Amino acid sequence: MNRSSLFKLKAYKKTFKRTAAVMAAAVLIVTMLAGCKQGESAVQAAENGTTVQAAESAEYAVRDVKIFDGELTERTVPLRFYKEAPHVAYMGIREYFDLMLGGGLTVADHGDGTFTLTNAKGAEADVDTVKGIVIMEDMPSFDNYLEDAKAGVQSSFKDSPAPYLRLREVVYEGEPEPVTFDFGALGIAIYGDEEDVWFPVSILSSWFTDIAQNRLTYNGKYLYKFSGESSYTRDLEYFDTEYMDGVLQGQPRDEDLASESYAELGFVFRYMYGYPGTTGLDPVVLRDQGLDAALKDCGESGQELIRELSSRDMREFWHGMYRLSGTVLEDGHNDTSLNIGVVDAGSDERYQSFREFTWNAYSEGGMSELEQKLTKANLGIFQVRPEELTQNKYYSSGDTAVILLTAFTVDREAWEAFYRDDGPVPGDTYGTIAQGLMKAAEDGRIRNVIIDLSTNGGGYSDAAAACISLMTGRDYLCGYDELSKQHFKVYFDIDRNLDGEFDEKDEEVHYDYHYGALVSNASFSCGNLFPFLVRDEGGVVIGERSGGGVCSIQKAVLSEGFDIRISGCKFKLTDSRNSDFEPGIEPDILLELPVEKAVDDITGKETETKDYSAYGDLDKICEEVSEWFAQ
Repeated sequence: MNRSSLFKLKAYKKTFKRTAAVMAAAVLIVTMLAGCKQGESAVQAAENGTTVQAAESAEYAVRDVKIFDGELTERTVPLRFYKEAPHVAYMGIREYFDLMLGGGLTVADHGDGTFTLTNAKGAEADVDTVKGIVIMEDMPSFDNYLEDAKAGVQSSFKDSPAPYLRLREVVYEGEPEPVTFDFGALGIAIYGDEEDVWFPVSILSSWFTDIAQNRLTYNGKYLYKFSGESSYTRDLEYFDTEYMDGVLQGQPRDEDLASESYAELGFVFRYMYGYPGTTGLDPVVLRDQGLDAALKDCGESGQELIRELSSRDMREFWHGMYRLSGTVLEDGHNDTSLNIGVVDAGSDERYQSFREFTWNAYSEGGMSELEQKLTKANLGIFQVRPEELTQNKYYSSGDTAVILLTAFTVDREAWEAFYRDDGPVPGDTYGTIAQGLMKAAEDGRIRNVIIDLSTNGGGYSDAAAACISLMTGRDYLCGYDELSKQHFKVYFDIDRNLDGEFDEKDEEVHYDYHYGALVSNASFSCGNLFPFLVRDEGGVVIGERSGGGVCSIQKAVLSEGFDIRISGCKFKLTDSRNSDFEPGIEPDILLELPVEKAVDDITGKETETKDYSAYGDLDKICEEVSEWFAQ
């Protein structure tokens, strides 16, 4: 439905009007108190450095909240707390754009509960606050700001922590499919007036987070700006609030927050989820009917999980969140277990009952099948890997060299020091591949280079893009947007000659080798992507089938201040043929891995143990790759 047809619908009237005439004194006091931190009074809010304003209507209270951005700032943002959910923080979407997305959003009020949002690039979103629906004809254009990324603003398709790489261009293929968010069906209210359109802070953050994981959370006291995977390490007192202390000691979660968090999980896993194909939930039910229906479809265990996720008992909620990604949504990227710092809280008596419950809950969990597969392969290969390769990240035999990459990491500080002539070439992924290729170039015998990814569990796609560029000159990654149903290419500039500049001299760097990728069941995520890139560029894959993992990680936020990690919808990795990576890559050269079967004495189940000795015989692996290319 386009905007013009949307607004031809019959105008729905609000069930109440926002007028000063309905402002009874008793309601005003209640709504002012509702705007305070969960569980605190208006006086306590003032003592915490925040302000509760006079309510503009009987519908909500307004609280000016300070922003924590690495440190506490003096900048404040007005949050609203509506009487229907007095503990849920709402933020104007225009205000959110000003804070997180470079500003420039305009809001057109059509006077009937419908609004048009237009960003600085002219992309639009239509909002019907009566029905609780948001429609975007071109969502990637509405929430991605490439020009801001070039300027270094944290509001991009992909902010890179790597100083040796910068985003150049994102090119989408074909026309986007319209995207509709039905907040009303989830029970999430949205509001609009002549000032702005108001959404829960958590919804805005989960909606607009990018794969650099820029996000905004509210802990009942301050708004926190974060990027990257780190959660609350910048403020060790993040969860040291009256509300959190209360619920950890056994007080019930606020009813509106418990209900809102469950609804927000529904939003995240219906719309923001990447559907990688390994989830235990029925993907058709999840897409068409939502998380609640998908869990009910799982029978008794799903019903129990719904009860825990909706529980006002924080211990049960915590256990349900732990089980959510550990069972039905286990795909290697999802992590909904709550990071609240109490499991390792020492002997603090406040948390003893919570600790006792959660440790018991952990003991019931065990390892998922995916975790077992990755762990067994990692341990098996690590035990047989030659010490020379482990220590030096480099090994050569005949005309073939091996470079070990155990993860795709970025050491930003080390690179910045290197570019200041204040340190050596960093030992992270790009530094390792650069030094390995230079060492191979110094050895006149080398004709083939194998990248050992057999214990690589993934990491930054930036580092993967830089490595394949240094090896072959390729300057892009391919992806798929699960919401707009578009394939796209992300182009990068890469400092291949390591001089700190992005210029034509980088194109002069060439390493003309035949390339191979050594993979195993433990090669996951970017460790699963990279062998596809190697094959794309004419290389060979050796080992066993890789471990899968296709989605870039996104962060989602809940109203109680928690954030979770999910397999995101905005960047599903593909190769140039748009292949599905989830099943892993089948090697061209299959290593023989004898399997020993045994029966577990305790469980009675038959288990299999692979013999990974073949991964330790690098001379033979080098010989097979050399013969492959010779033929």
